[in-house]
Amino acid sequence: MINLDLAGIGVGPFNLGLAALLSSHGNLTSVFLERKPAFRWHEGLLLPGTTLQVPFMADLVTMADPTHPLSFLNYLATHDRLYKFYFYEHFMIPRQEYDDYCRWASEQLPNCRFGEDVIDVTHDTASDEFLVESRLASAARQQYRSRNLAIGIGTAPFLPQWARYRTAGSLLHSSEFRKRRSELSKCRRITIVGSGQSAAECVLALYNDLTPEMVAAGSSIQWITRSPGFFPMEYSKLGLEYFTPDYMHHFHQIAPSRRREIVANQGLLYKGISFSTIGEIFDLLYERSVGGRDPGLSLYSNCAVETLESAGPHGSFRLCIGHSHLDDKALVETDAIVAATGYRHAWPEWLGKLKGRVLDTCERGDLIVGEDFRARRSDGGKANIFVQNAETFHHGVGAPDLGLGAFRNAVIVNQLLGRERYRVSAPASFQHFGLPSQSDSSTISGDFYAHAS
Repeated sequence: MINLDLAGIGVGPFNLGLAALLSSHGNLTSVFLERKPAFRWHEGLLLPGTTLQVPFMADLVTMADPTHPLSFLNYLATHDRLYKFYFYEHFMIPRQEYDDYCRWASEQLPNCRFGEDVIDVTHDTASDEFLVESRLASAARQQYRSRNLAIGIGTAPFLPQWARYRTAGSLLHSSEFRKRRSELSKCRRITIVGSGQSAAECVLALYNDLTPEMVAAGSSIQWITRSPGFFPMEYSKLGLEYFTPDYMHHFHQIAPSRRREIVANQGLLYKGISFSTIGEIFDLLYERSVGGRDPGLSLYSNCAVETLESAGPHGSFRLCIGHSHLDDKALVETDAIVAATGYRHAWPEWLGKLKGRVLDTCERGDLIVGEDFRARRSDGGKANIFVQNAETFHHGVGAPDLGLGAFRNAVIVNQLLGRERYRVSAPASFQHFGLPSQSDSSTISGDFYAHAS
């Protein structure tokens, strides 16, 4: 039995960042367990030409500790790429490089253990500690006793009910796109469902491969979404301030009963497509439609897939599509479907067993996660369960944003240390998300009357 201050479950970017910050504090013992054999980040969408949608400073540590040896800039220096990056002149780095950077960092952290699957977590009431049991690739078991947990298991690909239809045909989630791209290249008619960045990147990759000769022979791509359109993600400078600790603090001042509704109306802050990807797709459409040619790509908005069925012996599909404004339907036949339908939290079974007895839940059965990123205890215990990348209704639209990962981890490490090692209360935005304070109101009124007179 190994005794720890903190056991991290899952090693995605957020728990990896926490492991990186903890590497500076030798008085805290920790281990981070991941069932995958090595770090991999959205492996199915590491496509050529794709970049992060946040600046390179949203690495594992910089926004909490710019001098940390596991920063992205130090990664560049270690790999003799500083001057190359200097002349690259882009804030948004290639996704493949971010994946390589995180893997480089993980390989320098002995407290990150890959190929070790957590199979159970129980709570010891007498000591108020957590017992973690894992299974290694060799099938051997390992046990840990920890005073705190950090849950960073991430999300799993989500398929809507219609897409759970199983045939021999090519139906895949966008998370599998890179792995099954060669399979898609053999399909004549391909349909992509969804209107976020992942959908757009799949469309662009497939459209780049679609030659005029293939279109003339009957090949085509259809891009369908139930959303009102193919809109860009908000990227104005004041809009980006919604991804700051200031907005996260403001969000926790809002009554919990209103948070879900607010987040539901903020989709374009984090769900849209980048301007550059939209531009590339549009430019290809323009170029390939010269002279009245069929460009080979058709876009349909306000169209929701309702049903899916087999359309023949060769693995093709028939989709029933309903239009939300016209109150009408159409049938679409296709040889392959890429469902870019997002991700959902897939909480493990052992966490469900802790709910109620150890962890408090809301009326929907969700954990209640506070501003300090601790799940609220129902039994009065003091040991902490920190939750990484909880649902947006806990912390606002910034919850899954890489740029807030280091801040969240700084808050967690401060609590483990019992002191403010990292400054987490400094102002981060120019705008105020709440009401003016009394002193601000007095100043505004005084200035107004001075000018009026």
